[in-house]
Amino acid sequence: MIAPRQKVDPNVKRVRTKAVRIASSHIITTCATIAATLLFVAIGSRIVPEALAGLPPVDASGTLQVAFLLNIAIILFGWRRSKDLKEALEAYEAADRLARENANTDPGTGLANRRELMRALKEMLMAGTPGVLLLLDLDHFKHINDLHGHAAGDRVLRAVATALEKSAPAGACSARTGGDEFAMLFRCAEDAEAERVARSIQQHLADPVLVDGAQVQASASIGLARIERRDDEETALRRSDVALYAAKRGGRNAFAWFDAELELELSDRLKLEEDIRHGIRNGEFVPYFQPLIDLASQEIVGFEALARWCSPDGSMLEAESFIEAAERTGLVGPLTLSIIEQSMRQARDWPAHLKLAVNISPIQFRDPTLAEQILKLLAATGFPANRLEIEITEGSLLEDRQQVLTIIESLKNVGVRISLDDFGTGYASLAQVNRLPLDRIKIDKSFITTIVKSQRTAEIVNTIAGLGHTLDVPISAEGVESEQIRAALERFGCTEAQGWLYGRAISGDAVRSFLKMSGGGVAAGEGQAIPAKLRRSR
Repeated sequence: MIAPRQKVDPNVKRVRTKAVRIASSHIITTCATIAATLLFVAIGSRIVPEALAGLPPVDASGTLQVAFLLNIAIILFGWRRSKDLKEALEAYEAADRLARENANTDPGTGLANRRELMRALKEMLMAGTPGVLLLLDLDHFKHINDLHGHAAGDRVLRAVATALEKSAPAGACSARTGGDEFAMLFRCAEDAEAERVARSIQQHLADPVLVDGAQVQASASIGLARIERRDDEETALRRSDVALYAAKRGGRNAFAWFDAELELELSDRLKLEEDIRHGIRNGEFVPYFQPLIDLASQEIVGFEALARWCSPDGSMLEAESFIEAAERTGLVGPLTLSIIEQSMRQARDWPAHLKLAVNISPIQFRDPTLAEQILKLLAATGFPANRLEIEITEGSLLEDRQQVLTIIESLKNVGVRISLDDFGTGYASLAQVNRLPLDRIKIDKSFITTIVKSQRTAEIVNTIAGLGHTLDVPISAEGVESEQIRAALERFGCTEAQGWLYGRAISGDAVRSFLKMSGGGVAAGEGQAIPAKLRRSR
């Protein structure tokens, strides 16, 4: 595979262009000075002897004398100009060296950047040198920034750089590739040597970072992959990334090797990612709808749209089987927006009092145009904004908090409701929850399903419900599977519920059929009926 030509940094390009211009001017000035000197010698050989001998000038008009003096002036000017240009050229050559260093260096840590890492990786692959590519990702770095501030985060990044430099073998290329991600490329013939490097890095990171008198503890997950000559740069990076993912999945603060088993996993992962791309293009992702129940009246107050994948083999896959891959590849945005648009078009014809709840991935909050995209869907489908409820997770609060708040406020301004989903499983603090303009808090089903078996879990749910009452925010629960759970939630003061007790998610056609009935279930062919005991609220 032919590696793509690396782009020259614009700053380096500008400096080099200026240096070339100065060098050209220097050459021209030098040539002009030499020519003037030669002319000076030629004219002077006639004028000077005549002047010394006291003879009258051959050129009575004085032209030669003027030319002689003019040549002296040109020579002096050329010498001075040449000296200035030489100094300027030396300055720009120094600037060129500095620009090239900056173009290949991460300013925050002083390590190499991704550009320099890729250059070194390409060089190693072409040489066929046995080596290892190590990728490092800080565990919960966003949490460090949120809890201790960005200054602490910067100190931790510099601590990682120090750990890499202290652990690096001779000739290694240590780089910061972006955010809280780092890499090290080094010559290595033995796995044990690479593992010693990984352990050394983690041992150095075990030392707390002191920030304003507070100790900040950091840890990192590491992926290791052997460099093979037949690989290209992207393959080597992908293998290390898969190993890094395996390390994180294994509990974090660990390292993992890319091996044959992960090779198969990588192949399956790449196939899944390509199938998702194909599925989005071909409209294979559709919304299914799970009823939302008012606990006091036991009536349906809306539906939550859940993504389903109608795969080409005829199977119906739930979101758990593909959403992580969609987030990893950046496809979660177009996938989610497609589900939302389809849901709006179908829910537009429901009774006006029924709301539509949709989920937004934390990844999508990295896009500052998210609110604008949703508002465009509302306009395109004609769906009322006040019937839309956006469900965000606690993970969203670990993104850029100001940007998240701006997006939420933009949606709230047009009447969209905001719900905090899966509450209790993430890092949301009470202060963060209090600052958000929430319309609802939904307790994660991991608490709800064990509420009647564990007194401790019941107390946690009761506490969350009390928090909702204090904040004047209604509390919902997902994962309601029995009458006992429903009764407990009602005692705690929860206002809304969903779960298998009330019905599994069904297709849009099944929802329409159900809503045409006044208390009956869905068509028998659906196989996932909404219990007939539920009444359609009027």
